Amino acid sequence: MLDNSYDKLSHMITYSKANLSEIVVSYVKNKILTGELKSGDRLVEADMSEELQISRAPIREALRELHMRGILSFLPKKGSQILEMSYEDIWEVFSIRIPLEMQVLTIIFEKKLLQEEDIDYLEALNNEMIKPDREQQAIETREKVFIFNASDLAFHKFFWKKSGSFRRAQILEDQFFQLLIGMNRDISTLGTIMEKYEEHKRIIDACRTGALDQVLAAFQAHMDSYLKVVTKL
Repeated sequence: MLDNSYDKLSHMITYSKANLSEIVVSYVKNKILTGELKSGDRLVEADMSEELQISRAPIREALRELHMRGILSFLPKKGSQILEMSYEDIWEVFSIRIPLEMQVLTIIFEKKLLQEEDIDYLEALNNEMIKPDREQQAIETREKVFIFNASDLAFHKFFWKKSGSFRRAQILEDQFFQLLIGMNRDISTLGTIMEKYEEHKRIIDACRTGALDQVLAAFQAHMDSYLKVVTKL
């Protein structure tokens, strides 16, 4: 399950001592998951080098990778910054993500890839999302946001990987972070932890029925909850 600290390792994004550029990629992604980095924020190589205690070469390599993934942009004389996501951009990403993720779910259920233990895992993972609230843990906001977003990513990423479609999984993960950097400008658009917990639970319950149409309907309702609030951005 997830570690309850935003600055520790999670099972989705891990730091690798063997590859310094991976450290930087994970550093940036984790800052997005905490809500600290949002659309348009600048990344200063010198500051990152000092904080991470590594040279600038792997930082530049990581920034190039993040640019290729559509998470960063490069501006003349300004350097790297988190991708600017307009209201139209967010809607466009949702219009791509939703049918693509429905394809993933269709593959899983048509091929009968989901086992009972998989559903149990998803349920346990969903419970991790509300653990701090349930146990009334006193944690700072960015740690709570990290747990929320990292749990959401892990939940969806499980389906992406389970489908066996590597290309879809990579595209969907990149789109997850693109949406998050746009919605980090007003984290209220992400909804509450309990709202997302209940929406995920309805997807899990639909999975237990084995009926694809129920799974797709629960997933669409989950996405609709985001679509209704993005107009605030």
